[in-house]
Amino acid sequence: MPTHQKVRIVCISDTHNHAPGEGYTLPKGDVLIHAGDLTNQGSLAEIKKAVQWIEKTEFAVKVVIAGNHDISLDANYALKHSEGWHVQPDEPEHCRDLLTQNKNLTYLQHSSAVIEIPDKHVSLRIFGSPYSPDRGRQNWAFQYNDEQAQGFWDDIPAKTDIVVTHTPPAGHCDASTHWQEGGCPALLKVLARARPLLHVCGHCHEGRGTEIVRWNDNEDSVASSDGWQDPGAGNKKQSLFDLTSSRDRRFEEGQATAVVNASIMAKSFGRGTKGFNKPIVVDIDVSTLSAKEN
Repeated sequence: MPTHQKVRIVCISDTHNHAPGEGYTLPKGDVLIHAGDLTNQGSLAEIKKAVQWIEKTEFAVKVVIAGNHDISLDANYALKHSEGWHVQPDEPEHCRDLLTQNKNLTYLQHSSAVIEIPDKHVSLRIFGSPYSPDRGRQNWAFQYNDEQAQGFWDDIPAKTDIVVTHTPPAGHCDASTHWQEGGCPALLKVLARARPLLHVCGHCHEGRGTEIVRWNDNEDSVASSDGWQDPGAGNKKQSLFDLTSSRDRRFEEGQATAVVNASIMAKSFGRGTKGFNKPIVVDIDVSTLSAKEN
């Protein structure tokens, strides 16, 4: 048995009530990761639609988190600001049960899991969280303020292979015409400590893309980052981000993290004509279970 297997991870986020075939297509792969904002307003009908199409996809593993629009999945959601969005939750317990009680997918709400791909004899440790910074102007779900940020992200365990968060880290794949402050600085600091192989996010639609963030050897800070030319831009090819040994982008565990903003919606709401991005397909080499045991 080989010591490594290639695993194909199809990354999406911010589908905002659009299923495959409604502006984008879903490539085949081993793992599907959805990094939140399945819906527009978090209603029961919208969440049902999202769960139904995710269930029908043919992946060995399906990992889902919520986002700031998925308000009925946030048990602590409440209107905090006098201005902005005033949508109310819709049958919250039923909405949450659709995901938390679903055996066909792995729903993570600031929690961890070990996902296994039996046919390839590999497992991956994954942490997922729906939270994003509260910018103080909207009544969104799963929000935290600056004082809470470090405490939230310190919950990411060491030796995590994949981190999935709705917000991007500050300065990396976080361009936006809506969220002017971009991603979260505290999350970036914790990623520098945890150093996962892959970080999947969304939220900042215009930040869609990938980077390899390389860490300094002796401190929790960024040494450099490499951009990405989308091979699927303007053609029928997949938006492939190849991190396997067949490419010079491959890196050893603990040296760097591949950050992927997989927003499907190309623009923030109200910021121009609606457009769609392709899912981002990530190929990585994963140690087999027998190799880990040895």
